[in-house]
Amino acid sequence: MKPMNIPIELLVYALSNRKVNPLRLFLYLKSQGSGYVHWTPDRKEKILSALNIKSPKTINANLKWLLKKGWVSINSKRASVRVVSYLVLAKKLNFKCATGVICENQNFNNFRPFIYAAVITYYLNSKYCIARQSAYKKGGANSNCRYPNLPAKYLAEIMALGKSTITRYRQEAWDAGYIKMKYMFRPLNISFQDLEFYRAVDDEDSRCLVIHEKQVKIQLPNEIISNVKLRTKQNLKRYIKSRK
Repeated sequence: MKPMNIPIELLVYALSNRKVNPLRLFLYLKSQGSGYVHWTPDRKEKILSALNIKSPKTINANLKWLLKKGWVSINSKRASVRVVSYLVLAKKLNFKCATGVICENQNFNNFRPFIYAAVITYYLNSKYCIARQSAYKKGGANSNCRYPNLPAKYLAEIMALGKSTITRYRQEAWDAGYIKMKYMFRPLNISFQDLEFYRAVDDEDSRCLVIHEKQVKIQLPNEIISNVKLRTKQNLKRYIKSRK
């Protein structure tokens, strides 16, 4: 299979709507040909093996959802499944960005951590670019630009998911080796006794106070380094531009 450049908004949609499994099947079918995939018992067996799915019922359920949403259609005469283009989905889902992520064949075996990392990488880059542009307009350095970070709360609000869910996504992407994280701290000029007082307040800021290297510090968002590759999809870029 050649590397696929998947629209990042498709991954965001799947995560926000909890449709990762149907997306995985859709992308696998898309990787198998030029839009049409022969739907035979042998093909189903290959899908079960390739995607490590235990039951054919899982394939049928995911295919049913794809048919309902118009992501695929069945040609009974040709005994095949037609997989729609990314541009069709861009129109259906009103994509506003032309960024894609490069997906290799092996990523299907670790699909969820891969798309977690892809979405984290996209929003990480977006947030970092916004911070840099803001600093440039102000004519000076900005503390937000010192290192790329993405607080779980920030991403949770964008994707309408719980903070604990985003934290779990980030941890799984890290465990799978798609991203690396470095803990960041800023020293505070307070004593250990004062720390107990602040912790008694029990607000969000006080929960970020820790003792690190025998000093009271505030824990900052983790620095994140990603191994995921993002690429602009030129045809999608032209389509989005034509709508404006």
